[in-house]
Amino acid sequence: MRSTEVTGQHNSMIAGANSDYPTLGIFIDGEFIESSSAAPKEVINPADETVLGLLPSATPQLLERALHSAERAFGSSRRFLPENRQEVLARAADILAEREATISLRIVLEQGKPLGQARAEVGRVVELFRYYAHLALELCDADLGDNRHAIRRSSKPVPIGVVAAFTAWNFPLVLPGRKLAMAIAAGCPVILKAAEETPAAAIELVRALQEAGLPEGYLNLVFGNPAEISKQLIASPVVRKISLTGSIPVGKALARLAAEGMKPASMELGGHSAALVFADADIEAAATELAAAKFANAGQVCTAPSRFFIEMPAYNSFVDAFLCKVKSLKVGKGLDPNTDIGPLAHSRRIDATVGVVEDAIARGAQIVTGGNRVKGAGYFFEPTVLCEAMAESVIMRNEYFAPLAPINGFKNEMEAVRMANALPYGLAAYIYTQSRERIERLTISLEVGGVFINTTATVTELTPFCGVKESGYGYEGGRRGLDTFLHYKLVNTAI
Repeated sequence: MRSTEVTGQHNSMIAGANSDYPTLGIFIDGEFIESSSAAPKEVINPADETVLGLLPSATPQLLERALHSAERAFGSSRRFLPENRQEVLARAADILAEREATISLRIVLEQGKPLGQARAEVGRVVELFRYYAHLALELCDADLGDNRHAIRRSSKPVPIGVVAAFTAWNFPLVLPGRKLAMAIAAGCPVILKAAEETPAAAIELVRALQEAGLPEGYLNLVFGNPAEISKQLIASPVVRKISLTGSIPVGKALARLAAEGMKPASMELGGHSAALVFADADIEAAATELAAAKFANAGQVCTAPSRFFIEMPAYNSFVDAFLCKVKSLKVGKGLDPNTDIGPLAHSRRIDATVGVVEDAIARGAQIVTGGNRVKGAGYFFEPTVLCEAMAESVIMRNEYFAPLAPINGFKNEMEAVRMANALPYGLAAYIYTQSRERIERLTISLEVGGVFINTTATVTELTPFCGVKESGYGYEGGRRGLDTFLHYKLVNTAI
């Protein structure tokens, strides 16, 4: 690693950027509300631990206003036609593209990722909005081809209703942006509870859609106590669908609430993705690609490889190549153009990461590089590689969301599959091998929602994706993701 301390070199740049951070608010019934009777929350810059702003919290009364606003909007949904939805999403995409520099800066300030990654995130949302703008025009009645008994049978796609959406902080623009794009394309009003750690990104989405002409009430944005907000929104008869991107414990809690009202839910939850590298692979390429994917966004990516299993004949050469890549990564503030790894998103992640490393060492793991919090202000942690972590250690059992990489060996394919499938999660898996026969076997035997072969490229706006086991249910992305916001009504007409 080129630097194990974060210097003050870019402090003046950060200070100047902090002054550009916007006034925060919740958005209800077409207006921003900058204060409430509830205690506000501090939004912290994870790179220097300064306070960026104060975020108002939604009270139960404000949540009721949001529900009534969304209900009125859905009542007039017949006037918000597919061509209107297409126009709104396309205009909003253009607005976001024009404001890319400002939005990227705000993502860096509140979430910490390097500026290049923040810019890429804005670009992804622009493409998401344009893609779902196009799909909105494809929503039309479909003849089912069954005219028996003088009855013409067709299917009519209609909006499922008001959506309560909940998103995490690790991709503060992509996660809410994808849900909003799908819901608006389908014609569904949304009450969005975005992450309190990263509110400015969600506010930028609201502003873009508002300026693009989204009808009043189709989008309400709230922040506050997550448990209280989710309980009130999901219990309301106004809400017809729940969409969450978050942790498995939160997903289980929201699924129980949804079950009380028999409400459909899409749950994009956590994982602990295995990377299987076989001796016949291009070891240097595999190590370089996997290291880059692992430490992107400081290891805070749910689909990223997080358990590394290497066939024993290639184990030493893989570890050497992996370390070579890791030691070239620079830890620093996201506005520094040389930074590869920014800070963790908040102080809770630092405490959790220290605990995971201590547990692994206590159970016999060897720290090959890293292992410590970086000195100075900010929530920085060294990129860390551990070898021979025990299966029962926290790092091998639980999603840890940190710049850590445990590497273990395996003797044969059967053992590799057993280790990969040992957990109750099933989000993603990575395979590096040149054997087509092995690829065919593994794509079937690995219990995951997505398999990525000789690549770390995962999902795009075009690809539907859904975990299995405790990693969730209900597709996000692609046409299948859009379908989760629709009800296909059967229409039988006498001929």
